[in-house]
Amino acid sequence: MSRVIRFQFRKGQELRFLSHLDLIRTLERAVRRGRLPIAFSEGFSPRPKMSFGSALAVGIMSEAEYADFEFTERIEPNEFMTTFNSVLPTGLEVIKAVLLPPKSPSLMTEINAAEYKLVAHDTDAAGLVSRIKSLQTADSFVVERKTKKGIRLVDLRPLLYEVEHPQEIGSETAIRCRCAVGSSGNLRPNELCIMLGMDPFTTKIVRTALLIKEDGSYQDPFDRIEGHNAT
Repeated sequence: MSRVIRFQFRKGQELRFLSHLDLIRTLERAVRRGRLPIAFSEGFSPRPKMSFGSALAVGIMSEAEYADFEFTERIEPNEFMTTFNSVLPTGLEVIKAVLLPPKSPSLMTEINAAEYKLVAHDTDAAGLVSRIKSLQTADSFVVERKTKKGIRLVDLRPLLYEVEHPQEIGSETAIRCRCAVGSSGNLRPNELCIMLGMDPFTTKIVRTALLIKEDGSYQDPFDRIEGHNAT
């Protein structure tokens, strides 16, 4: 009998400067306030059995963050959503939840792609289209990336999968992109802006999906769950 719930949640404008570590702490506090029977690890320093998808960079909003929570007893997805949403702060909201079958792959091992929506003011849409065409035909796009071991060169081009045609809405220009995320390759949102010639400090960035890319097709973390009993 499954006691693990996988859920999708949004992180809105109100909490976009919340770090990933602070986000985890916020969710832990909400679990306690909601008196949800979360399971704990064993050992000297027990921790709640909570796992997450790819960490979201500070300053980025999201419509599609994912987490798996293990409980000491079975909880129905509807009950979990109602209780958890009632104790979450403004800016966090559970959108969908599902009971996870035993021995399901972890979020971190499955998720390898992300979709972002970038919105900029007073951007030259024609210039952006030209930039996209150049990227699509380019063999490489090398940047310097700061790491704990110093600066290294990284080719970002293989990490950019898809770029949609820009959409103009009034003075704003919006564009959606799909790119690599995770340990095997990760295109950071600020690097994505640089590739497109957009200012990473003034561009509004929203993560709209975390995905499983396989053989050229995409699925979200609910798609391969047998029965797909999401609510």
